[in-house]
Amino acid sequence: MKLADIAVMHERTFSFHCSTCGKCCNSSPLLTMAELFRHQDRFIGCLSLRRVHPSHPDARELAAMLGHVLPGGDSLMLAIQGVDYPSLAACPALGDDNLCTIHATRPTTCAVVPLDAWTPDALQSAVLASRRNGAAYIGADCISEGMRDGYQELVRHGRITSPAYAAALAQRRAVEAAEKAEWGNAVFRLLLPELLAAPGGIAALPVEGYRTLALAPVLAVIAAGSEPDRLRCLAFIDAQVALIRRHAAAAIARKQPVDRPVTATLRGFEAVLLSLAVRLREGQAVTITT
Repeated sequence: MKLADIAVMHERTFSFHCSTCGKCCNSSPLLTMAELFRHQDRFIGCLSLRRVHPSHPDARELAAMLGHVLPGGDSLMLAIQGVDYPSLAACPALGDDNLCTIHATRPTTCAVVPLDAWTPDALQSAVLASRRNGAAYIGADCISEGMRDGYQELVRHGRITSPAYAAALAQRRAVEAAEKAEWGNAVFRLLLPELLAAPGGIAALPVEGYRTLALAPVLAVIAAGSEPDRLRCLAFIDAQVALIRRHAAAAIARKQPVDRPVTATLRGFEAVLLSLAVRLREGQAVTITT
């Protein structure tokens, strides 16, 4: 985003009112590993990799806090991403009444919607403007520029003015920073040589969208912590493999062509997880490949 555009966005005010339309709950969310462990029978998880090259000073600061510096100055954002079939167009936790069925224990990222924890506060108005005009939010009428009766102000002059949303953003960023320390740094060290050696190198990593991998690197790091951690990861793998098989069987029954690539991806995840489980049970060293 150009500096002139940032200055214009900085002056804008946006407010929000949830209409429980479910449009923002149209896919599986980002999670922490603790959240995925808690909901291991509901969400299929994977590791997502996204390359960012922030130009705004606040964006660089946030990328340093949550991401990992790549050769050349870009940052790699590692996150736990929920995976599901595009034909469903709904979060697995969304009920028939468009309400969250796990609201009390929902992932921390859900509490910041429609804001974005990876975007600095000074640029959140750009996020809201994009979503207000985006196809996914057509008909929602939940984001309004300026103040509006029945809506709460979220952003004014580059600041988050809602105490609840400011707290939610702070909490989400804090748990992501904690995940970076708990497993992210170790996983980054495992993956970097493979990423550098891959065709195209770092430049092949997506900036728009993300690359997905099975959770094996994350689980290998966590399982190495202690015997209870190893057993926890094995139980998690069992739950995820069972969930993948149920979702794949349901997708095959739906016979939607758009779902076929996801089935192939999930089958790949299943194979990697089962291979990791064998190594964890036998106490073998785990080799990570991308």
